[in-house]
Amino acid sequence: MFNTMRNFTLGAMALLLSACGATFDSEALRHQTDDRGNFSAELGRAYKKFAISEIDQMADWIDGAHFGEKAQMAFANDLPKPERVEDWWLTDAQKQTFISARERLLHSLDRNSKRQIPRVAASAQVNFDCWIEQQEENWQLGHIEKCRNGFYAAVERLEEVAALAKSRYLAKPQGQIIPARQTLIDPRSENETRTYTLYFTLDKSDLNNSAKSQIDRVVRDYRAGAPVTIVLAGHADRSGGQPYNLSLSRLRSEAVRRRLIQHGVPVQMIEAQAFGESRPKKRTGDGIKEPLNRRVEITIGPAPAL
Repeated sequence: MFNTMRNFTLGAMALLLSACGATFDSEALRHQTDDRGNFSAELGRAYKKFAISEIDQMADWIDGAHFGEKAQMAFANDLPKPERVEDWWLTDAQKQTFISARERLLHSLDRNSKRQIPRVAASAQVNFDCWIEQQEENWQLGHIEKCRNGFYAAVERLEEVAALAKSRYLAKPQGQIIPARQTLIDPRSENETRTYTLYFTLDKSDLNNSAKSQIDRVVRDYRAGAPVTIVLAGHADRSGGQPYNLSLSRLRSEAVRRRLIQHGVPVQMIEAQAFGESRPKKRTGDGIKEPLNRRVEITIGPAPAL
């Protein structure tokens, strides 16, 4: 919460807002939409989600109104800047951290990222604002961590895309003209969901060459465009007991997770699950060895803005 308002009660806040003639209308914001899909629209949606969360879940009308107004600015194509570090009560060490993070954010947003992957760019900015707001309040450690991790994951993604575009540009033969409407990278749709299936040997969690090749494709998809969450679902057949199969499916899921991390996918982008024999691809009787059920399914979907 802004430092000038920290010691007000909720009742005093309401009186202050009324006395100042505050015009923020949270109900109007709730019904505001923008389907353009560009950076301005994505930024508006991300700020809207954050503002409504502050109002509904935290009863924080001051910050909710502040970030709601930033949402309305973004929807109106009047792009708001990330929060200024000097506007928040922080320790000297925290200020240095946020100054560095803000400079990194602005550098990333100065590139083509806002056009190439607008949802990630919006996520980076709003997670920065969320992080600094939560850090000043300094009591919901889980929220601080979530916003901080979301910020760094998004910024790293922006930097990866920028680096890839630069490397492809430099790889072009000198004198070759790139058509004006051609982009250097071809990111996949941010709303697209894709699934890959990796199969395992009986009673094993080791990755075979086919599984490694599939994981490499997942990594390429991750690096190619929009921000994603990667959900790993480990499974087993019914040839063993239920506790053993659950453990084996978890080992399979973790094996995939480790390889993704080794290839540069941020750990916070990966969710590993295990289902044992409970979700077979092909139904069988108990004790039956079924290759189709010894698998890990990798689902790649759009990352949440916050």
